[in-house]
Amino acid sequence: REKEDEASKVWTKMVLDIAYDVEDVLDIYYLKADERSQRGRLRRLTNKVGETKDACKILDDIKTLKRRILDVTRKRETYGIGNSSEPRGGGNTSSFRMRQLRRTQSVDQEERVVGLEDDAKILLEKLLNDDGNKQRYMISIFGMGGLGKTALARKLYNSMEVKGRFEYQAWTYVSQEYNIRDMLMRIIRSLGMTSGEEIEKIRMFAEEDLEVYLYGLLKGKKYLVVVDDIWEREAWESLKRALPGNHNGSRVIITTRIRAVAEGVDQRVYAHKLRFLTFEESWNLFEQKAFRDIKPVNQDLERIGKEMVTKCGGLPLAIVILAGLMSRKSPNEWNDVYDSLWRRLKDDSIQFSTVFDLSFMELKHELKLCFLYLSVFPEDYEIDVEQLVRLLVAEGFIQEDEEMEDVARSYIKELIDRSLMEAVRIERGKVVSCKIHD
Repeated sequence: REKEDEASKVWTKMVLDIAYDVEDVLDIYYLKADERSQRGRLRRLTNKVGETKDACKILDDIKTLKRRILDVTRKRETYGIGNSSEPRGGGNTSSFRMRQLRRTQSVDQEERVVGLEDDAKILLEKLLNDDGNKQRYMISIFGMGGLGKTALARKLYNSMEVKGRFEYQAWTYVSQEYNIRDMLMRIIRSLGMTSGEEIEKIRMFAEEDLEVYLYGLLKGKKYLVVVDDIWEREAWESLKRALPGNHNGSRVIITTRIRAVAEGVDQRVYAHKLRFLTFEESWNLFEQKAFRDIKPVNQDLERIGKEMVTKCGGLPLAIVILAGLMSRKSPNEWNDVYDSLWRRLKDDSIQFSTVFDLSFMELKHELKLCFLYLSVFPEDYEIDVEQLVRLLVAEGFIQEDEEMEDVARSYIKELIDRSLMEAVRIERGKVVSCKIHD
């Protein structure tokens, strides 16, 4: 155990070094960008050679950082740090160790999916009605990143009508890099049908044996399985073998960005494409978050807000990140943010990366480091909040103080409030786990 903790310390130090170096590269990039924006046209033309050298240097730095991140990821696997989603014996976790807590349970609270109410109604009907055909039926939710695919699937998953109709429910995720064995284990744990002792045994099973085990668990059962963020059909084909048809009205929901995946996973599939929000829906979403502490809302703020929302093009994730940024601004600062966004406009619309970059650069130094540290974890990685609190304190991200853990919690809350992170599980109004957006 001591060797494991020592390996964790070494790995964590490597991650911390990368986080600091990433911030240095970002600082250089934004410094150069500001310098270019302040030059006159003639001077910009005469400085093209220097700018090219700067760009090449930054590009080389980014490539080096990517290699280091890949290397530190491989070392995480080599050291056995947080690369298993199954529970280990004893239950005690070192403050230097971040276990790989996968998405095995969705948020308990009722999801607010502004602009997706009609979609939710259509898909709920597809889930609950079988028209006399008891074969397993699939629903695909597809569309570009940031449209709310996962939020919509989560709303359906947590619906009381759904919980009352399906005997067993499970949630797993895939992402671009996936491991079939891990996906099978997440479904098995999520079903809640297997004791901790049994989990300890089957965690050593080969992939084929896990398929047989899961098939046996679900045979004859009416189930709902959500497979979030599929990027290729092969991932589903591998899972499908472990999910019996049963002819009793079982359902599978998948989310994906790719139409070909959505439409090609099964002969019996309903592929549902998510649309962009209308302006009214976009404004409703923005207003809920940006103005929650500003009452009453004056006309100037409303005008600025509506102009910015228009430029978001109906993309929900861009809107909530922008709203999270504005919610922390005083009325006097709204014009400054608006001017900054206007300078970054491309093709008369705000790119998602523009909103994200602006929100990130608004963070204070300590919060930037915390956020960059989290970016090392794989896509869709679910992080336990209390373990994250202890990790941030132990690794020196929080200045020494009597209330260091409270400060760490406030950092996590601010990242969630700004929509830079997403709450995954909430119990009694408290965020239990979170993840970074795709």
